Amino acid sequence: MITPTPPQKKKNDESPLSFQLDPHPSQVIVGSAAKLRIDTHPHHTLYHAKRVLGRPCTDNAVQDLTHEVEFKVSCNSTTGLTQNDIDELRLNGHDDILFSVPFHSIDQHTHKPINRVFLQPHHVGSYIIHHLMEITRTFLQHGSVQNAVIAVPAKFDRFQRAATVKAFRNAGVSVARILEEPVAAALAYGLQKKDGVNYIMVYDFGGGTLDVSILYVSDDGYVDVMGSDGDNSLGGVDFDVAVAHSLLEADGGKGRLVVERVANVLKLIKQKLSGNGQEEDMEALLSTQCKKLEKAPLCTFSSFHTIGEKMKINLSSSPSDNDTVYGSCLGLSKQVGSNLESLPELCSLLEPMELTLTLDQYNEVCEHLYDRSLIPIRRILKDMDLQREEIDEVVMVGGTTRMPQIQSLVKKELGVQSLNTHIDPDLTVAYGAASVID
Repeated sequence: MITPTPPQKKKNDESPLSFQLDPHPSQVIVGSAAKLRIDTHPHHTLYHAKRVLGRPCTDNAVQDLTHEVEFKVSCNSTTGLTQNDIDELRLNGHDDILFSVPFHSIDQHTHKPINRVFLQPHHVGSYIIHHLMEITRTFLQHGSVQNAVIAVPAKFDRFQRAATVKAFRNAGVSVARILEEPVAAALAYGLQKKDGVNYIMVYDFGGGTLDVSILYVSDDGYVDVMGSDGDNSLGGVDFDVAVAHSLLEADGGKGRLVVERVANVLKLIKQKLSGNGQEEDMEALLSTQCKKLEKAPLCTFSSFHTIGEKMKINLSSSPSDNDTVYGSCLGLSKQVGSNLESLPELCSLLEPMELTLTLDQYNEVCEHLYDRSLIPIRRILKDMDLQREEIDEVVMVGGTTRMPQIQSLVKKELGVQSLNTHIDPDLTVAYGAASVID
């Protein structure tokens, strides 16, 4: 997750290759810091780029993304190019997809004002990698790390792999070796050295996708991916969306009504303030003029998603089915007239809206997602003509596998008593990749 910010002073210790990124990395906030800004800067903040990385604009995943995010998603023009030309561009890591976000700066060559910046999915990856390299330099106290062993989903095709490599190169990092993520996960647990282990299932349920792979361990300890299945449009974010929709439609759609009121008022004020040409994200401008928003987010579709995610996390650690979690946002309890002139006036009218969700309600709204989470397991076992009893070990990877409901479902589906979960599921693949020494 990244969000462009106003220009800041550039650091002197950065790799020269990082200057290929425009805006410069010093002008971009990455990771958890960017996530904290999504409520106030929903049109500036980019996320879920991996879902469309290396995919053509005609892919269904692109259409799905446009309905999930508030930043603009468009297609790069390929008019007049042959399919071979397009494939060649994609094999060089160029994406068909463009993300557009507000960004006010001055073009260094033309000296004309810039009000919007366009980025491709692999550019988003480059900013994240650059951020990780900065953390690495700080931790190691030197900047000599220039190569990386990377892991990609087993189902990534040649275009997706090329886009991934391009993301690293743009950040000044050379790719020394590419592993498949399920193989790296198995290596992290050292299962290739364990007696009596032939078939390993890696269940990788992350924020954006679900991947299920079957690995085979040969007698000499070599690990090979025998097959993979999954759901490219199912991830932890879909649980957040399910909760958000539930909160919006609760009490006869009260939440949706409040969100629409806020959106309409912001649109009205924007029309009245049009002409300054400096701020097209009214939520961002309001956040600088309304101190109330320091304690609770504005009631928007984006904030309902972030509230939904927090509720999901809290409920995933709940010991009791009777637990209830709470959230709040600032909205309008009644319709506001068209005479509203300014954002400070809107701020004075904002009132807290309390939101609640029980574990039973959560399980009910996510039931269809639970069902989908098991389909790839059944499908891959059938396709490979394997019985569940033949699976010797199950490795759980990805943040969504932290959900006790998911762990329980996988255990029941495969008829196993335990799962490999003691390594942080967000770090399992990284540990496995780090264990590879050529």
